Amino acid sequence: MKKYYYILIACLLLFVACKHTKVISTSPTSQKTIINSTNSNSDVKALELIAKIQKDELPFQELSAKMKTKITSNTLNQSFTTNIRWKKGEKIWMSMSIIGIEGMRILITKDSIKIMDRLNSRYILKPLSYIKDKALVDLSFQDVEHILLGQPVFIDTTRVKYAENTDNFTLSSNGIQFLTTILLDKNNQNITHLFTQDQNKSQSLEATFSNYQTILGKPFATTRLLTMKNPTETFNITYTFQKIEAQQNLSFPFSINSSYKIEK
Repeated sequence: MKKYYYILIACLLLFVACKHTKVISTSPTSQKTIINSTNSNSDVKALELIAKIQKDELPFQELSAKMKTKITSNTLNQSFTTNIRWKKGEKIWMSMSIIGIEGMRILITKDSIKIMDRLNSRYILKPLSYIKDKALVDLSFQDVEHILLGQPVFIDTTRVKYAENTDNFTLSSNGIQFLTTILLDKNNQNITHLFTQDQNKSQSLEATFSNYQTILGKPFATTRLLTMKNPTETFNITYTFQKIEAQQNLSFPFSINSSYKIEK
């Protein structure tokens, strides 16, 4: 079961922009990303790049995706297949399997998270705050969507600076809690690398984004590597997307076997 909690966390980190949801705790002042140049110490070019990232958000009402995920840590080395169905603004459905056998199904809505644990014949119904219990971050449903879409969250846009280097552009944010650096390709302004350090704790996230393809008319990194560290543990997640499609009238099956134990 612990392995599937890791995969749940991994799915919520698909396109993390500046935050690791397992070892870095959130700050109320950095919960939302709002671009507003009023009373801002940020560079105009930095805000323009963030606006470009937001403009590149995948356009859809319903979407399905399939990916291969590999997780490694001090105690775990496991590969999964994850299928996702998503109705924007309403619900996110995920099915996780190993060697073709489904082990867990998850349904996230605006106010709840439902987990069907097939391996242990359990049905778990929790409020959305359950994510914080397992991932140490208090996320709204919109926050989860922004993370999956690769939109900036947990970044103080009133304190972000821009720099032009030989091969890339750099966005640096010195927020109240987090120091964040984002590298963007100089030719297409796609995110290639990210590093976030919690200023209050010895915890960090490093991410690389590669193999960009045009998906639904937008640039989309189909391969990424996340490395999370604290003083005692290193946690790596590698994603490879195999399919992403905008669809209509998707089903979100979640019927519960009557023999399952229900946990609330």
